[in-house]
Amino acid sequence: MKDLARRVWLVTIAALLIFVVYETIKTVLFPHMSVVASHVVTVIIVAVMTFFVSRYAFRRYSQVLSETQRQTAITQETNRLLAGVLETMREAVVIVDPEMQVELYNDAAAAMFKLPATGAGRPRALPGASSDYAQGPQERQQQPLLGASKDVADSIRSYRLTEVTRDPAINAAFRRVAADKTQVELRVQIADRDHRSFQLNVAPLGDLAVGVFFDITQLEKLERVRREFFANLSHELRTPLTAMLACSETLMSGAMDDPDSRTRFVEMLHKHAKRMSALISDISDLSAIESGQVELTLERLRLRRVVADIVALAKSQRADTDISFSISIPDGFVVEADRTRLEQILYNIIDNAVKFNRPGGSVCVSAVEKEGWVAITIEDTGAGITALDLPRVFERLYRGDKSRSRKTEGAGLGLAIVKHLVHAHGGELTVTSELGQGSRFTFTLPVAAHAAEFAR
Repeated sequence: MKDLARRVWLVTIAALLIFVVYETIKTVLFPHMSVVASHVVTVIIVAVMTFFVSRYAFRRYSQVLSETQRQTAITQETNRLLAGVLETMREAVVIVDPEMQVELYNDAAAAMFKLPATGAGRPRALPGASSDYAQGPQERQQQPLLGASKDVADSIRSYRLTEVTRDPAINAAFRRVAADKTQVELRVQIADRDHRSFQLNVAPLGDLAVGVFFDITQLEKLERVRREFFANLSHELRTPLTAMLACSETLMSGAMDDPDSRTRFVEMLHKHAKRMSALISDISDLSAIESGQVELTLERLRLRRVVADIVALAKSQRADTDISFSISIPDGFVVEADRTRLEQILYNIIDNAVKFNRPGGSVCVSAVEKEGWVAITIEDTGAGITALDLPRVFERLYRGDKSRSRKTEGAGLGLAIVKHLVHAHGGELTVTSELGQGSRFTFTLPVAAHAAEFAR
């Protein structure tokens, strides 16, 4: 607008100069022109000059108005897109001014800091988007909203950052960015119900400071699981390796010449080698299953026959135990599954039921059919699983009750493999347990098509 006014003034001055030149020429060249004729010619000249000056002014005004409208439309579209981006972001975003007044925040930040979920905090645009922003923070804060309800007034009130969060690290990060115009990154923890952890990145944005809170709670949990996994894995590998080294050193120290000692130590070497081989096999299987490299070969299987084979295998493998087995599965139950993987599922659960059972305990395998699925349940009379350990029994290498589980063989990978194999079949796996009363594992498999004809 200032540029337009300057241009109009220049054109007006130029027209005035032209008029002065015209009057001078008229006086010099036509000194005897009558007053009436002079006025008529002057009026015509002034009208023509006024027409062209006005036309120029209106044309320039229309151009400036069109450009202003275009810039306004671009700003509105930019603000709309910004609001959409902020509302769809899972990360919390908070923008503050140099006085640490909160200028903008999204719903994720509202949920984190218990602010009104108004979509974009107080409805103010970013710098340059509105003339309202030219006002100072105190002037904007004091503007009343006549007739507004308390909820609306609360939703548009201005917040200081110290009102939003009392965390000194967060406040110090925003102040540093506002003062030094340098980016700051730090880890913060919000003491809410879930005790979530965030990576806070604060960066300068003109005179403002914008902070983005990235939720890293799950990443930290995965990192803890990874550390536990490798710690448990190193222990499980170290135990048989230590025994094998001790046996081999004893044999080399002279036990090789004693037939009885030689046989005993070779058997121990074989036992621990088998343990390491089983561990490596389980790790390989679990890695292949989790990466999706295992393809199922589905076929119709008589469930009772498969279960009976696995129970017989478990009896032979645990012949030194006095655990009793029972199978309560109708002969007509036919499932659609991969036989090898189904046997792996059953063996891992039944073997655990035997290992963690009490002396003279029992293991019962039963099944019921409902709505196209067969639910297979393996129930034992063992010591049970604590409520603290129950949610984690399907994690890799997780061992509940370390003092008891260290007395049994196995690395804690069996149930993790079971979980993935059941899900690969499209089924569900659940566990219930009561400490001192035993555990109950249930998984589902789809009923085979035309199972009735196959059963006959």
